Amino acid sequence: LADAHMSGDIHIHDLEFFAGRPLNCMQHDIRTFIKYGLKVDGTGDHTSIAGAPNHMETLMNHTGEIMLAAQQNMSGGQGMSLWNVFVAPFARGRSYDEIKQSVQMLIYNLNMAYAARGSQVPFTSMALEFGVPDFLKDETAYGPKGQVVGTYADFEEETRLIQRAFTETLLEGDNEGKPHLFPNTIYTLREETMGSEYEEDIRLVHELSAKYGSSYFVNMLADYRGDMANYMGCRTCLQDNWTGDWDQDCLRTGNLAYVTLNLPRIGYQSRDESQVFEYLDEYMDLATETLMLRREQGLKCLNDFHILPFLKQQVAEDSYYRIQNSTLSFGFVGLNEMLLSLFGAGIENPDANKFGIKCLEYINERANKLKEETGLRWSVLQTPAESTAYRFATLDKKQFGDQAIVQGDGNANYYTNSSHVPVDTNASLIEKIKIEEQYHPLTPGGHIFHAFMGESYSDPDSLMSLTNKIARKSDIGFWAYSSALSFCLKCKTLMKGLNHTCPTCGESEDVEWYDRITGYVQQVGRAKSASGGWNPGKRQELIDRRRFEDN
Repeated sequence: LADAHMSGDIHIHDLEFFAGRPLNCMQHDIRTFIKYGLKVDGTGDHTSIAGAPNHMETLMNHTGEIMLAAQQNMSGGQGMSLWNVFVAPFARGRSYDEIKQSVQMLIYNLNMAYAARGSQVPFTSMALEFGVPDFLKDETAYGPKGQVVGTYADFEEETRLIQRAFTETLLEGDNEGKPHLFPNTIYTLREETMGSEYEEDIRLVHELSAKYGSSYFVNMLADYRGDMANYMGCRTCLQDNWTGDWDQDCLRTGNLAYVTLNLPRIGYQSRDESQVFEYLDEYMDLATETLMLRREQGLKCLNDFHILPFLKQQVAEDSYYRIQNSTLSFGFVGLNEMLLSLFGAGIENPDANKFGIKCLEYINERANKLKEETGLRWSVLQTPAESTAYRFATLDKKQFGDQAIVQGDGNANYYTNSSHVPVDTNASLIEKIKIEEQYHPLTPGGHIFHAFMGESYSDPDSLMSLTNKIARKSDIGFWAYSSALSFCLKCKTLMKGLNHTCPTCGESEDVEWYDRITGYVQQVGRAKSASGGWNPGKRQELIDRRRFEDN
């Protein structure tokens, strides 16, 4: 397994956390802490214990502390879904200004908790609803002191006010006008909230997209959806397709781990199409063995070594973290380059694309067979590949020479992410959607569609129109309108596009770039510096990205 990783057949993610924090990302349930209070160490033996919260401000503080505490036990990000619905009872009787002040406190705390590994803030995601979803309306609602206060249908107005306060705070940026990078804020589109009643709220979110490009959208209108799908900002996803219970399938669990397959290498080594599937089996066998070892280590850390106390804490008759419902996922990189190697044409070619679909169907068949054999939750996802696409391309160029088909300028190489169209595509945005939407139902463990927007400021109404078309007429499950930004550290001016100097204060070269690395918006590094921030392959991909104007 080590040889397979080191040589680049597969990529084992988060190796530095394999021994002590083998579990990747998690979706939390704020209701647990509304009802039972908070022990940030999982036991209360080493820290103060908070009872069930009585005020909205306390719950805002708990929200941040929960995700920061869990981050100490896990290698991946922390998310909360249906958050504004579950928090809504605490907003009853509060003015809008009070609600917004509470939400501001949470957002600033999440961006200023400079305590995660390597002096970072915790990687957090928040999924918001525009209104109370139909499937939640008759669910018991819990309010101050953990008391039952009716059903969530009783708190539609408060749900909407919290979402608006959250969006307005993000739209304002920080004190210098920079975007709040966390939480990754995800807006859920449902049939019941796509009408004119919610138009003003939805438009405000598109103002946020136009300004910072930071908001994400979840499409619950697609035919393959149930009631629930929650994403992390890096794209990993849980859906109510495991037990059929949205609570069990999507909350208090997550993606346990994933291993990425090097698809272009399979293309270089295969003599014909049938051999592609032999190599897929071989690589998936390696990934399966790795993931089972990781799960075994996770169980030991939870139950034997007792080093993940926050996750292990008891909630009623169960542990807080439901490892039995977590996913073990197969990721992949470079489908486009594999197709180029096999057919001389990439994913944009209809015939080559058919074989790409066939390969993903095969990977899903293997995952489904493993479910039957092991009783575990196997899944398939588009790997974020923030470093893997660069690493695989670099290794393959060294091993296969001119046979290796890579993106980049020859000095900094990379593979196309997962089943995406190449970033420098000549295809129109609509053509790109039609190609990539075919793969979202085949990657239930996570996926994303990128609309890289141009350097002029987008029109929120145009983006709204596009959102409506994507949600109603495509199988795209998760997407974002991504914008490249520049921020002058001297005069504190935020600009669209990648500027090497600041036009506002003259010749200042002290300019920081921002863009979506793969899943989430992040600082690239200084415009004039090749060091810091993104790796060389990702920086080259950033330069190569073709931008779409919204008109």
